[in-house]
Amino acid sequence: MVLAGANVTHHIEDRWFYWDWSSLSYVLLVILAFATYWDKRFPVLTQKIDSVKSGLWMFLMGFILFLLGTIPKGFDYLVLTYGLPYLIYFIVGHLTYAIPIMINDVGEKSVPLKVKMATMLSIIVFLTFLATVAGTYNNDPMISTIAAVYSPFPLVALIFPAAVRHLQRCRMYVVFIPAMFLAMRFPWFLFPVILLFWILRYYHYFCHGTVHPSFKVDIHAGQNN
Repeated sequence: MVLAGANVTHHIEDRWFYWDWSSLSYVLLVILAFATYWDKRFPVLTQKIDSVKSGLWMFLMGFILFLLGTIPKGFDYLVLTYGLPYLIYFIVGHLTYAIPIMINDVGEKSVPLKVKMATMLSIIVFLTFLATVAGTYNNDPMISTIAAVYSPFPLVALIFPAAVRHLQRCRMYVVFIPAMFLAMRFPWFLFPVILLFWILRYYHYFCHGTVHPSFKVDIHAGQNN
């Protein structure tokens, strides 16, 4: 969300701003470091959205992080209009993680019954569509494409029978897709993206013997995934 705020301020100044290494600034790095520390010190972002109150709280947290990203370029009233679809997508991400993946005593994973997930998945699909429309209305190719590319994942989880792999893909790509698209404007952001989605997988495996799927999903023979 911090980088989304920086992206919007650059977009307002120059819509054709892409792959600019000069976008890396000490101010932005300090803000990103502060946001990371804030989340670790006061883990408000780990809350799951399970009510209107928690949803509004998460919206406020996302808005604060978004505004932090606008600091290097300065605040403009258009930021509020262009930032709305990013905030909607931010809520989509947290709603996605609000659907639990349960692990039993033998390590087998499962998801809630389809009837229990349908309402949440329907809200996620609707908000993803709303972010796409709002981004298109703002003539913002970044968030409109991010939301459009992500939309099939929750739609598959909603339409097809309940399966762990569908929810895993929703969780992975709700983060990976915006990270990669934002990296097209902020190329230096590829380094933490590679660390998060590739290197950390091997670190956890070789140091702790645990497998955390990045682009793969858990599919065990004989299981109803």
